[in-house]
Amino acid sequence: MLTDAHVNFSHKDLINSVDRLIKEGIEEGVSNFLAVNSNLYEFDTDFNLIQNFECVDLTIGHHPCLCNEIDDDNFRKIFDDKISKNRKKIKVIGETGLDFSYDVSNINQIKSLKLHIEFAIKYELPILLHVREAFDETLKIISDYKSELKTILVHCFTGNDEDAYRLMDLDCYFSITGIMTFKNANKLRETIKKLPKNKIFFETDAPYLTPVPMRGKHNEPSFLKYIIEYYCNLTESNFSEIAKISTNNYKRFIKCQI
Repeated sequence: MLTDAHVNFSHKDLINSVDRLIKEGIEEGVSNFLAVNSNLYEFDTDFNLIQNFECVDLTIGHHPCLCNEIDDDNFRKIFDDKISKNRKKIKVIGETGLDFSYDVSNINQIKSLKLHIEFAIKYELPILLHVREAFDETLKIISDYKSELKTILVHCFTGNDEDAYRLMDLDCYFSITGIMTFKNANKLRETIKKLPKNKIFFETDAPYLTPVPMRGKHNEPSFLKYIIEYYCNLTESNFSEIAKISTNNYKRFIKCQI
């Protein structure tokens, strides 16, 4: 029983293969999928792709790299409309966060993140964060709202020990990707070994970040087992135990339990 905590089903490399990807994922032991909406204006596309799959949950959000323009009023209308109509399927707010590695307005990214937090609080939903080259700024904002936010997931965690400990202090969950399997990820591997097992998820981030030994292919949920196997070898853990723990972590997360 595995959970893929981040799949970009509407990506151009996956959008025409959703049925197959879910079927093959299930055949490889994936029983839960989190479909991630990264463009608020294209939410209906993501919803229509997975609405008939009970094993697939959905997020609603706007990626920080799309934040050169932010229409506050329109964002609020979309969030309220889509969440009120699809509350049974929408389990998470995001993908949101801060990514200062791109030429995208930092001010607008921060504005967007705060809007997402507003709706996570309003609808008592967990929030999914994308953080790259912006841990300090993200931690400051999250700290300001922590008493009101339910639960927080840092997607594709690539921080260092200090980042990890500061996020632990905020009771955040961490999602681990195929980056861990990459040749140049020694520092990340050492940090991942320090993460508490009751706070970890695993994700493919399909079609990105394909793990060893499937490098060179588009990533997909059926490859999730390679990420978990690598983690188990790294931490001298049992695969079945880690699969169960991480899936239970996911269930707690979407129920907004620490």
